[in-house]
Amino acid sequence: MKIFIGYDSKQADASKVCEYSLRHNSSVPLDIYHLDTNELREAGKYFRLDGDPSSTEFTYSRFLVPYLTGYEGFAMFVDSDFVFLDNITKLWDQIISEKVDYSFTSAWCVQHPEYTPKSNIKFYNKPQLTFPKKNWSSLMIFNCEHNDCKKLTPITVSNQTPQWLHRFEWTKDNNLGSISKSWNFLVGEYEHQTSLPHALHFTNGGPFNDVWGQDYEEYWLMYKDKLNSLAELGELQSPTSIRELF
Repeated sequence: MKIFIGYDSKQADASKVCEYSLRHNSSVPLDIYHLDTNELREAGKYFRLDGDPSSTEFTYSRFLVPYLTGYEGFAMFVDSDFVFLDNITKLWDQIISEKVDYSFTSAWCVQHPEYTPKSNIKFYNKPQLTFPKKNWSSLMIFNCEHNDCKKLTPITVSNQTPQWLHRFEWTKDNNLGSISKSWNFLVGEYEHQTSLPHALHFTNGGPFNDVWGQDYEEYWLMYKDKLNSLAELGELQSPTSIRELF
């Protein structure tokens, strides 16, 4: 399974830490790509006009993941502001199992209940929008061969409305599979847990964009320190460019 991590040039460290946390906890080698929207634009794969009220550079380009796989197999997208604390293969084994009939499922995500964010402003002074299925698209596993995923072409992703994309109007609700919220734990929105979630989502910001005082930020900083140590030793694995998929 290919993994695509959203990349935003304003918070490049977030993507690196997310990748490292995935690799550090995984029991198998991982095929990881940084979803750099500028590379997609340069290759003519994405041409959406700027100006929408988006929080990151990959707000809409994430929906190109099935296209980038050639509409084959399974692929995961995750926002850059995640830190994984558990082995991602546990999630895959849960979903991609011979005992589960997933032929009708177009994608899996954490189906957060509707909530009102605790702040009206996000990082970079962006407005904190409230809408149905908010944060469902921050971690998605696509069944790329599904007919609904084949609707996600460069043309549609570049031109369709934010609602059509992020509210999963490109598929049917009963075609969406559910993932435990522990794999997309909304830091600052969900109450602090005594047991650690599988993955922390710093949806309201974190040290990577100078937002301090968030729950669990010590885990992000811990992985950043480990990453820095590897870089100093020259042992840091370079991210794979999505250009290799073109």
